[in-house]
Amino acid sequence: MIGAVAIPALMAGAQAQAQSKFEIYGLISGGVGYLTNQGGPHNFEALSGTNQNPRIGFRGQEDLGGGTRAIMNLENGFNMMTGGASQNGRLFGRLSYVGLSSNSMGTLTLGRQYEAVKDYLGPVVIASNGVHIGDNDNGYNNLRVQNSVKYISPSFGNFNVTALYGFGEAAGDASINRVMSIGSGYKGGDFRWAVAYTQMDTPNSSRSPDGAMSNDYASSLLIFNKSLVSSAGVRRQRIAGTGGFYTVGKTDFGAMYSNVRYEYLDNTKLTLQNFDLNLVNHFTPALNLGASYFYTVGKYDTVNKKPKWHQINLQADYFLSKRTDVAITYSYQMAAGDATNATIFGFPSSSDKKQAVLMLGMRHVF
Repeated sequence: MIGAVAIPALMAGAQAQAQSKFEIYGLISGGVGYLTNQGGPHNFEALSGTNQNPRIGFRGQEDLGGGTRAIMNLENGFNMMTGGASQNGRLFGRLSYVGLSSNSMGTLTLGRQYEAVKDYLGPVVIASNGVHIGDNDNGYNNLRVQNSVKYISPSFGNFNVTALYGFGEAAGDASINRVMSIGSGYKGGDFRWAVAYTQMDTPNSSRSPDGAMSNDYASSLLIFNKSLVSSAGVRRQRIAGTGGFYTVGKTDFGAMYSNVRYEYLDNTKLTLQNFDLNLVNHFTPALNLGASYFYTVGKYDTVNKKPKWHQINLQADYFLSKRTDVAITYSYQMAAGDATNATIFGFPSSSDKKQAVLMLGMRHVF
């Protein structure tokens, strides 16, 4: 009798284990770069993340029955050249969430996650092999939302919707350091298009330092996070955008527009508009050729300045195998209007209105 009971129990345990899945994944990417103007002189550098930012992650799911799964994801970002953790030294700074996913009801997760602009419009920026000036629309995903609840709907008629709310956790005022985000995307045949909106209220506020938007917002790479007039912080940042892809033969054509509005604590305002056109040609199964053009125009309401930036990006990416590729990337930026310096993202500003960088890098995915 004991054996008869134990055998079915063991079989049930083995079946449950077979329905669960756990995966370790990641990528390592790095190379060398030549920068034409770093505050005047040129510079040669060893670079981490030339093809894509390095990471290692752990994700899993457990089948709960009826088309429902428990899911989790922990993802660490790091600098390949130094071995140090990215995202201000966080152990799992890229992603950290747990939730439930249902075939019919959608996915609900809690933790540190991406907002809708990154989810829906980020792929257009990534395909461009560059970053809009100061990553002002978060297309390159420098900002993640902590303390957040996120819902992704199932697809209905080729559409889906994402909504996110990040809690500020300031006693007495729920609006301090909170994030609200919503987006929707369409995928049908060769055409993919999306719209998204994100609002950040008093991000990284000292009244709520562990709220939805943390010290990531204080990064020196985000060059618009302080007022031009007084260096005061941001009271509110709004990002609205639309973009997507259309595939013709072997070429993916991408386009995007984003409107970003900063309201600073000194009551000044800045509006930035980003226009992005790009294409990626799958020249052979192993070789991709990409080209893109960005144009950003800004307007300060108080000091009557209108800075502008133009940037082109060119890339040839060759796959040595399914998991390993090498790429050469060239970016050139020219400041115009009232902008005084070119600043290609990830590098120090130039001493004048022109800057270029040439990078050679390798990536391995595991």
